[in-house]
Amino acid sequence: MDMKRIVYLISLGLSSLVLNSCEDFLDKEVDINLTEDKIFSDVHYAPGFLNNIYNDLLTGFNRYDGAMLACGCDEAKNSYSGSLVQIFNNGAVNSSLNPDEIWDKMYGGIRKTNIFLEKLNTTIKETNSIPEKDRPRMKGEAFFLRAMFHFELVKRYGRIPYVDKVLTVENAGNVPQITFDEMVERIVNDCDTSFVYLSESNDDANKGRAVKASAMALKSRILLYAASPLNNTGNDLSKWDRAAQAALLLLNMRGATIGLESKYEYVFNTPFSKEVLLATQPVNTNEFEKANFPLSYGGTGLTNPTQNLVDAFDTKWGKPITEDLNYNSSKPYENRDDRFYSVILYNGAVFKSRQVETYIGGKDGLLSASTATKTGYYLKKFVDSSVDLDKGTTVRKPWIIFRFAEAYLNYAEALNEAAGPVQQVYDAVYELRKRNYVITSRARYPAGLSQSQMRERLKKERQVELAFEEHRFWDLRRWKDAEDILNKPAMGMRITLNQADTTFSYQNFEVENRIFNSRFYWYPIPRKEVLKGYVKQNPGWE
Repeated sequence: MDMKRIVYLISLGLSSLVLNSCEDFLDKEVDINLTEDKIFSDVHYAPGFLNNIYNDLLTGFNRYDGAMLACGCDEAKNSYSGSLVQIFNNGAVNSSLNPDEIWDKMYGGIRKTNIFLEKLNTTIKETNSIPEKDRPRMKGEAFFLRAMFHFELVKRYGRIPYVDKVLTVENAGNVPQITFDEMVERIVNDCDTSFVYLSESNDDANKGRAVKASAMALKSRILLYAASPLNNTGNDLSKWDRAAQAALLLLNMRGATIGLESKYEYVFNTPFSKEVLLATQPVNTNEFEKANFPLSYGGTGLTNPTQNLVDAFDTKWGKPITEDLNYNSSKPYENRDDRFYSVILYNGAVFKSRQVETYIGGKDGLLSASTATKTGYYLKKFVDSSVDLDKGTTVRKPWIIFRFAEAYLNYAEALNEAAGPVQQVYDAVYELRKRNYVITSRARYPAGLSQSQMRERLKKERQVELAFEEHRFWDLRRWKDAEDILNKPAMGMRITLNQADTTFSYQNFEVENRIFNSRFYWYPIPRKEVLKGYVKQNPGWE
């Protein structure tokens, strides 16, 4: 751990300290010489300190010089050849070079939550700088944020130190590096504690804040990770059952302000829909559109979905394309699962009132420019077509951390592993799939699937439903599928226009070969932390 960074008081960033989306900016001049006591006795700075911690939550938009984490697995290829995300694909990650290095940021956030919790019982209580009625909710938020930051660390590094107090020079070296299972219990305890105090309603007044459903969503996710093959080598079925029960508790919280949207695309073009259980504070921006609009629309076209992902979408009859006799490979984009049309910009897709041209020689086609699509596709999910880049218009864009749909997937997967493909597994995935099929009977999986067949169906369901939301990268690791999937080439589609009859021909091709070594299941702990002597390096990275 970067103990020096944790020991010394983190810069409070008071010149930019802001409240979350449902509060006002601090309304007085900031004195950079404020002491801790002055900060936590002030009616503006004290609540602002907690709200500012939300800024340490990770966002997946343009994470690495315009690249998404999806470009580091089989979901996508980044069209900029020099992107840092390529380090994941060519096996060049090491303890001194990792584009997803978040150690300092997360432990910084943890320290802030511990400072706030300490001051909540001392200075804040003594001065009433936060009204008594608001303190329980804010206490719950702090516990949740501490759990969230630890989760981001443990899913990357495995064995890490858990920090639940404000460290000093004297006690900094006494925080042990604990096992993954031990970390799971600490995170679950923080989730349970936060659940007691957090607001129940996911209404407009709480958008941008953690609520009870946020805590349950995190608990569901960490328990699913704990039950998965990477962390459950003996396949202890009680771990799967525990994960299923946590997901079921979240599903049972469905109500007026929590549940599925009627249409998939509403989740991503309506900030803070009822399906969103936690998202980052939205900012007015068009940077994501600049990075991902196809070339002829004024964008750079950086995130290119792979053919690997495209092939995962079922037909509109609810069957895999390899099993559906109605699928026509000469018209590969017709009659697909509705989610396909919300995620992928393909050749002929209508975008901003005209067709995208990804065929060879088309305005957006292969080889048409240095960052033209490398796969034959562009990204549609998260991209707001209302943005006019010529006029510089912007949109409010939060990054979704938890949404209700994940609970159905978590429950179905965990229950299938714990009890086999029982009816509740079928029912859970049907509830999620039926919003994407006009004829809802097509959303049902065929009866009589074996446990392994259901497992593979559910893996593909996650791949499609949660595409580009930073799940696939981690799912392949927790399932221990990465050594198989990520050692295969990223595939694309080469499309040729037949001038004689204006039809198209389609040919799959290898975009690039990729490398995944078993040591990549866990990130290397940053070398500078290991050299301080407080933590041991992960196996394979010494």
